[in-house]
Amino acid sequence: MAEKAVLGIDISKATFDVFLKAGDESHAGQFDNSVAGFKQLKKWLKSRKTGRVHACMEATGAYGVKLCHFLHSEGHEVSVVNPLRVKRYGESDLRRNKTDKSDARLIADFCLNKKTSLWEPPSEEVLYLQSLTRRIESLQKMRSMESNRMETAPEQVKGSIERIISSIDEEIRELEKLIKKHFDDHPDLRHKKDLLESIPGIGGKSARVLLSEILFERFESARQVAAQAGLTPSREQSGTTLDKTRISKIGNPRIRRALLFPAMTAIKHNAVVRSFAARLERNGLTPMQVVCASKRKLLHIAFGVIKNDRPFDPNFAQVA
Repeated sequence: MAEKAVLGIDISKATFDVFLKAGDESHAGQFDNSVAGFKQLKKWLKSRKTGRVHACMEATGAYGVKLCHFLHSEGHEVSVVNPLRVKRYGESDLRRNKTDKSDARLIADFCLNKKTSLWEPPSEEVLYLQSLTRRIESLQKMRSMESNRMETAPEQVKGSIERIISSIDEEIRELEKLIKKHFDDHPDLRHKKDLLESIPGIGGKSARVLLSEILFERFESARQVAAQAGLTPSREQSGTTLDKTRISKIGNPRIRRALLFPAMTAIKHNAVVRSFAARLERNGLTPMQVVCASKRKLLHIAFGVIKNDRPFDPNFAQVA
C-alpha cells in the first residue's frame, strides 16, 4: 500500500464503520464500538499491512472518545473534525447516498483532500474535571426526574422519592467539594476559570463546564470554538428560497446547554452582549435567535480572554 493510509470512521453508539484508503487500494469494514471491537480493528489494519494510518472521524459527542484514545495509543494519527465541514464537502462533491459505508468513505476522502488538525488527548487534569462535571450533570437529570415523579406520586412512595433526592443532593455536594479542591490543586486551571468568571454572565459552574469541554489553547480562532459547540450559523436553501439562518447544532451540546443562562444574564448585564443583542432585536430576530447568537458572542469573548490571558475588558471586547 501507499505510505499514507487514511481511515475514515463513521461512528455510532453501538458500532462504527470504517473505510480504509491508500493509493489504489480500499477496504470497508464494521466493528463494535467497544474494546473488543477496537482490538478487531487493530487486527484488521495489521492484516492489510497499513502501518501507521491517519484516522479521521466526526465530532459526535462521546461515542468516539474511547476509539480516539485507543488509536492514539497505538501510534496512529487521529483527527476529529466538525461534521458540518464534512457535510459541506460532500455537498460540493454532489454526493447523495446516505449510508454508514458511504459516510465513512466520504470522511476518508475529506481527510485526504482537506487540511485537518491532529487530535491530542486532553491532559489528566482536564479529563478529571470533565468526569466530575459530567457526573454532576447526570445526577442533576436524575434529581429532576425524581422531582417530577413527586408531583404525581401517591403518598406511600413520596418518602422513597424524598430519600433518593436527598441522597442525590449529598452526592452533588461531595462532587462540588472535589471540583473545588481540583481547582485549588491546579493553579493554571484556576487562573483560566478566574479569567472566564471575569466575563459578566459567566459564573463558576458555566466556567468549569467550558474548561472541561473546550481545549481553548488548541483552537486558532473563536469561530472554530463556536463550531465545536454547534453555534455557527447555518442556512438552508430549497430552490430559490433561502430559509432564515439557524445555528448548526452540530457540535458539543454540553457547551450549548452551559451557555443558556449565562447568555440570558449577559443580555441584561454585559454591556457588550447587551449592545449586540439590541442590534439583533432591531434587525427582527426572535428572542430565541437573539439568545443563541448571544451564546456564540459569549463564547467568542471567552476565547478572547483565554487567548490573550487577560480579564474581560468591555472596550477591548467591543472592537475584537
